[in-house]
Parts: sequence; C-alpha cells; structure tokens
Amino acid sequence: MAKAEIESYVFSKISRPGCDSERIQYVREQVFPSLFEDVGQDAVWKLANEFYSRIYSDSFMIEIFAASTKDEAIQNQFEFLVQLFGGPKMYASRKGKYTRLVSRHAAYQITEAHAVRWLLHMESALNTIPSFSSDEFRFRALMDYFSYTAYWIVFGVQQGYVNRGQPSGATTIDSGRNW
Repeated sequence: MAKAEIESYVFSKISRPGCDSERIQYVREQVFPSLFEDVGQDAVWKLANEFYSRIYSDSFMIEIFAASTKDEAIQNQFEFLVQLFGGPKMYASRKGKYTRLVSRHAAYQITEAHAVRWLLHMESALNTIPSFSSDEFRFRALMDYFSYTAYWIVFGVQQGYVNRGQPSGATTIDSGRNW
C-alpha cells in the first residue's frame, strides 16, 4: 500500500486548515526536535496524566485501553512523547527502535469515532498545560500531528496495514503488556 493512498484517506478526515503532508513533515523536522527542550519533562508528564485521566473516565474509549493499567498507559505515552519531542529515547530503550503505532494498535477495533474522541481528549489535555496551550503555533502543530497520526492508525488497523514480520505486528492483545 502506498503512502499516498494512506495520506489520501488521512487528510480526507482531517478538517484542520493547512494540515497537509508538507505541514506534517515540517512539524516532524522543525518543531519536534526541540520541543522537549522547550516544554520540559514535567509538562510532558502532565500531558500524559491529563490525557489518560480523561481516557480512563470515558466508557467509550476504555474498551481500547482495558488491556493495560492507567499507570502503564501513562508511562508508555510519556516515554513515546518524550522521544517524539526530541528528548531521550526512553520509549525505544524499552520497546525497541521502531514505534510501529499501527502494529501496536492492530488488535483493537479502532474506528474513526475513536479517533475523534481521542483527539477531543488530547486537545482538552493540551489546553490544561500552559507549556502547550499558551503558544498557538505549538498547539496547532501538535493537534495537526496528532490528527494525522490518529487517522493513520485508524486506516492502518482497518486495512490490516501491519508488517507481520516485524516486532509488534500484533494480531491479538498482548497479555504480556509489551506494547
């Protein structure tokens, strides 16, 4: 499956003006490398906590996250975001070199409705943390990237876009919680 086909689906779902392939590349290359340094570890920890407090209070979303404890989910997201935002490679040191977000979510029936709700909770969480909410450019860059990623995962899961020969090519929920 070509990246163009996936992005065609992804960008058809995102209603954020100016969010396109070039914007996502810019965010990855120009915003994220220094974001951790700009906001700090405490802000990223607060974001993961705020987000999962919302997720674990949402009966619609909890079905996706029920295979892990709230503390595990917070730790996974915190480490992933630290690494994504240019900080230490905490996530990779525990999970492996590649994030493989589609593969890690392949066992769950993630729909567009889940993506919408996930984004709502992430936006609400970002709004509670001044390091993210006080800078409109940063806030928009994060929401553009999170929107892109949420719909990429939905498409990948629905289409079975998983490389089964690579680590984390999940087809069932990992009872060992190594996701």
